[in-house]
This record gives sequence, C-alpha cells and structure tokens, in this order.
Amino acid sequence: MSGTIQTDQKYGITVLRLDRPVANALAPDLRAALMTALDAAEANATCRAVVLTGTGTGFSSGVDLTEYDGPLAAPRIGDICKRIDAFSKPVVAALHGSALGAGLGLALAAHGRVAQAGTRIALPEISLGMMPGAGVTQRLPRLVGAQAALELMLSGQAVPAEDARLRRLFDQITEDPPEAEACTFAARLAAAGQWSRSGDMVRGLSDPAGYQRAIASVRDKLGAQRGAAADILRAAEAAQLLPFAQGLDFEEVLFEERVNSAEARAQRHVYAAERRAAVLPELRRGQVREIGRVGLSGRGLEEVALLCLAAGRAVWSDDPDLPATLRRTLDSRVARGQMQAGTKEEWLSRLSDDADDRRADLWLGTDAVEPGAGLAARLDLGAGFAGPGLALRLFAPAETARCAEIGVPEGHAPDEVASLARFLTALRVTVVRAARPEAGPGLGHVLGGALCLAGVALVQTGFAPQRVDQAARHLGLRMGPFLMMDLEGLVPAEARLRRVADMLGLPGDALTPLAGRIAKGASGRAVGRGFYDHPPEGPRTPREFAEMGEAALPGGMAPRHALHAALVNASERLLAAGAVQRASDLDVIMVRGLGYARSRGGALGHADQRGLMAVLKDMKALAPLAPPLWSPRLGIVERVKLGEGYFGRAGAAAL
Repeated sequence: MSGTIQTDQKYGITVLRLDRPVANALAPDLRAALMTALDAAEANATCRAVVLTGTGTGFSSGVDLTEYDGPLAAPRIGDICKRIDAFSKPVVAALHGSALGAGLGLALAAHGRVAQAGTRIALPEISLGMMPGAGVTQRLPRLVGAQAALELMLSGQAVPAEDARLRRLFDQITEDPPEAEACTFAARLAAAGQWSRSGDMVRGLSDPAGYQRAIASVRDKLGAQRGAAADILRAAEAAQLLPFAQGLDFEEVLFEERVNSAEARAQRHVYAAERRAAVLPELRRGQVREIGRVGLSGRGLEEVALLCLAAGRAVWSDDPDLPATLRRTLDSRVARGQMQAGTKEEWLSRLSDDADDRRADLWLGTDAVEPGAGLAARLDLGAGFAGPGLALRLFAPAETARCAEIGVPEGHAPDEVASLARFLTALRVTVVRAARPEAGPGLGHVLGGALCLAGVALVQTGFAPQRVDQAARHLGLRMGPFLMMDLEGLVPAEARLRRVADMLGLPGDALTPLAGRIAKGASGRAVGRGFYDHPPEGPRTPREFAEMGEAALPGGMAPRHALHAALVNASERLLAAGAVQRASDLDVIMVRGLGYARSRGGALGHADQRGLMAVLKDMKALAPLAPPLWSPRLGIVERVKLGEGYFGRAGAAAL
C-alpha cells in the first residue's frame, strides 16, 4: 500500500486503487502517488497489465476546485492521462459509483473501461464557468461522436453508464463490482498484445458529415454567445479537425483561459460559499433529531408542502384548501410529462388534514406555533423576522431557489437549530444562518431592501424606474427592483421597505415615489398597473415614465454601480453587526435567494472582482444623495487601506 494508492497484483495484473477521502478527489498527493505507482508497474517485469479503480463509494470526484484558484501542482492531471494513454502495457479503468470531471478524464485515457451498472458519469465543469480538461474534449468525441459528447459536456448533468448514448464508451457493463471483470479484460488485452490508444480511436469520427452537423447545430443555438459553452464547442470541433496531439495542446490553451476567467472564478467562489454556509456552529454542538413528519400551520404554504413531499416527508396541514391546491398543481405536472401519475398519488397519500392526528416532528407556521409543540419555526412570508423562537425564510420560488435563511435568537437550543438545518439540507436547500436581532428583519430583506431603496433614490434623482431595472440586470440581477415590487404588490413592498428604511436611518420621504404610485391606484401587477403596466403580453413602460429624460450621476457613474455600492454597504453593515458567520454567506443569499448572477459571484464577490477601491470611490460620490445608503461603512474604508478585499488580499486575487 502506498498512501493514497492501494497496490495489489493478481496473476500478472497490477490493480491500482485510488484511496483518498473524500470521494477519491485527485489532490496533488494522490496524483503524485498515482504517477509513482504507474512508473513502478511499468518497470515491474511480472506486470502484464494495469487496472485502475477506486475504493469506497465511487471511482473519483475529480480535482478539488480550490486548486484552480492557484497554479496546479505537478503532476497535472493531463500529464497523468498522457502517461496512461502512452503506457507500454494495457490499462483498464474499472468504474463504480461516480466518475466526475477529471476523474472521468482518467477513465477516458485508459485503453478500456468496465463499469458497474448504475455508475454515474458527469462533466460538471460548465456549471462552474469552466470546460473539461485532461484531454476529455478530445477523447470523448473520438469515442462517442460529437452529438453525445457535446450533450454530456454542455449539460453538466450526470448520466448512467447504461445510457444509450454511451454504448461505445464502455467495453463492458457488469452488475457486479467491476474490478474482477476489468482484470479479466486487461489480461485478454495483454494476451492479444494490442489495444487501442486515444489518438487511434476513430469510431466517433466515422461519420464526418454527421459530426459537422452536430457542431453546426450547437453553434446555431449558441449564436454569438461566448464563454465556457463556446470554448467546449471549439475544442470538440478541433477533435475532428486537428491531429490528436495538437488537439490536446489546443484544449490546454482553452482550459487555462477558461479556468482563470472572471466568470469561472466567481462561480467557484459561489460553489465554495454554498458549502461553507452549511457549516453551522450548532451542528457541532447539537444533537440532530430525525424529522419524518412536518406540520404546516397557516395558508399560502403550497411550495413548502411540495418541498417536503418531494423529499419523502409526510405533511399535516390545517389549511383546508391545500389538498385541492396541491392536486391541481401535480395534475398539471403530470399533464406536462414532468411527473408520473403514480408518483403524484404517492405524494398526495403522505398529505393529511386529519384534525385528530396533529402530530409532527417539526412545526412550520406563519404565526407563532402553540407552546409545547416541540421543534418549531415561524415562516417568514414577507413580514420579516420578528417574535420569539426560530424564524425561517424560504426564498421564492422555493423549489428552484433552494435557499433558506434561519433566524436564530441568541442562546437558542443548539439541538433545534441543528435539526432544522439538517432537515433543510435533506430537502436539498442551501441554508444560511442569520443571528437575531443583529440581522434585523432578515438578511434577504435587508439586502433586497437596500437594492429597492437605492432604486427609489435613483428615481428621485431623475431616473425612470425602467432605466433602474435595466441597470440592475446589467449588474447581474435576474430582475430589477421595480419589477420585483410590482410582482410582490406595492402595498406589502412599502411595508417591507419601511422596516428596512427605519433600520438604515433613511428619512421619512425616502419612499415618496412608491407611496405616490399607490396613491394613484397603481399598486402592482394584481391590478394591472404599478411601476409598469401589466397587459397579458407582459410588463411594459407606462407613458409617464417613457417620457422621462436620462438623468446623470456624479462623474457620469453608471447606475448599476450605484446599485452595487448600496448592496456592498448594506452587506458591510450586516457583517459589522455580526448578523452572519462569514461574508460569503451574504453572497449565497444574493445569488440563491435574490437572483444575482453566479457568474458575478454575488455582491461581495463582484466587489472583489471590480476592486473595492472602485466601489469605495462610488460610495463617496453617491453619499450626498442618501447618506444611510451610500456613506461608506468603516469596515470598507479599513479594507481598502489594508489592500484587502472580502475574500483575500487585493480583492480580485481571491476571485
């Protein structure tokens, strides 16, 4: 045994087992040990072939993403793949569990592949603004053709080894653990004295016209789009047009550019932030209780019920309309082919409104839950965090946002916080902990409120609401503040923003434009008029705003930078108050909860990309317009003095 590689030899077959927690990630020590083990196997005269496999629950999860934020240590995974490809003895990969990213790259470099049924393979790099490397973009199309290779690389989704598109990828699929079958196959290749190497593979290139049609089809869909998808397409096309060695060189150039791009750095930042957010102190101190049945008290909880039912939990509700509402929703999904009828009935069978059976392991209610109910949390549907006990906000739409904010009062029982957090994680919801009362009405309300209040302040300087919304979209937000308020309804939006304005110390006239629209009866989409008109075909600019001229900010500043500065200042306020555990938690709220683009990294990640000095300069210029929104917080000034960003020195160096 050699540290992170287990070595075994049976009947002339050397078995190399990746053995490193977690998930056999291809860390530098594992890569170095694998290269050493390959050298030893090649030098061993009694070794006729090599089988490469993984211990534990899967083959390999690929390279740890944190490595990509600096120079990759030698040996690089691409060099190991070239070593395997050119090995003087046959190498067979035996896959089980999952093979992801660079882990799949290792398997593609081998001369044969045996997979256990149910093995999942995926190339998730595109979801992080990256592209596959280690020769994947050159080897995979040669094996399965352009169409299947592009579908796998551009979707980032996991597919089973039995997928028909992958039939030419695996030499054998077995129901049993694959190592024994892989050894038999490797011995057969060794006895034959010949095996195929990546550069010799042509079955995926056997239909040149079809290959080009697949390339052209994807190019048409991408249009002028740039980024990871465009680079993947270029690399896949090179697999057909360039000799294999030159194709590898071309991929390496594209890979390096992509992995170091601002988009990829931002998305890796968000990915890591989501995982850090899940580390709550109560999970170390508290005892987690199992939650099998959830009690819902109050109306408007359809999305909460659907989340619970989808995760296999039983649900009790005191809303008499909920069963019929859920049935209509699920019937619609069945009609659209999104759900099987049997699955719908199974979900509904776990829903109860029996007044004689009010038991639940967790109570979630829109009002305070009755004393003695046990583990309970009050759901925030817009009013914010107020009142005793745990508070919970599930950002809408709950089934797609998959983001929750838990408001934790000081000294609250760790067992309850840990149990609620673990339950939400089981629902595949990303959890952020907010300290109360430091978080005020809630992290999402403060950040979303700062955005809306900054938008209203810009309107007071002469910008049309639709121009502000356009600036918000340019900043990276899915939706601008005025359309958000229209969809929510201007009356509840005003009540929500009033709480945030009071917290920030804004004057009483800060919401005058909003109050003016309400006074005119333009209270949002529900009545067809708000800051937008809302005909059936979609929102459009009202006549009174369409005639507004273009306003200007100090120094010709872009309005998107004004919105960004307000978000950063509000974030710093929350950090200084101790409302969150870490700065990256606020970026999780921004991205998952409020629709900030992952490719920008959230408001604070984006500030590090721009440079905090530039943000501070904007704040100083804007401060006279609304000091509570834009007068820079002390923490920002101090970070700039020290040459620091939120996630490392010089800001952008960390992203």
